[in-house]
Amino acid sequence: MNYRIIDDLALGSEELEKRILALPEWRRILARAFKKEQGRKECTLAYHLLCQMLREDYGITTPPVFDYGEHHKPFLKDYPDIHFNLSHTKKAIACIVSDSPCGIDVESLGRYNDQVARYCMCDEEMEQINASPDKDVAFISLWTKKEALLKLTGEGITDDLKTVLFSSRMEGVTLKTIINEEKGYCVSIAVK
Repeated sequence: MNYRIIDDLALGSEELEKRILALPEWRRILARAFKKEQGRKECTLAYHLLCQMLREDYGITTPPVFDYGEHHKPFLKDYPDIHFNLSHTKKAIACIVSDSPCGIDVESLGRYNDQVARYCMCDEEMEQINASPDKDVAFISLWTKKEALLKLTGEGITDDLKTVLFSSRMEGVTLKTIINEEKGYCVSIAVK
């Protein structure tokens, strides 16, 4: 299992266009579908990071082509035994590549919202958030754990957000969270 986080997203419009042009056609179309340059940048850099990791870790030099599973979780069409996951936000891009199922989520630190927290956190998690000296960091840490786990399973956001970290989905799963307050983001990784 290998993961990487890029938190220097400084890239001018001209360099971004060069990188978009280097993408395979299907990914170029996806990148250009973003209305804002920031979205195009995140989509492009995430794919390039995956390519770099596949080249370094597995010797794969051809651009990966995605296929999609039951819940629309992407997998490598030509290498179904290599698992990966991508996530991006304004502050960072994260990628994980593994020989076993995995998920990764990166979120920018922001302002804590009690209404949102109560909607997606159980009582025990709310106690943990309320006891924290920084509710925002505590909330984002729990949120990214939930999202990474659901990305591992391929389910995406479900209606049982409050209980997901206490469900059978957690069997055999290792969770790791990295908080970078200086750069303003939190990353969680879930590996089976």
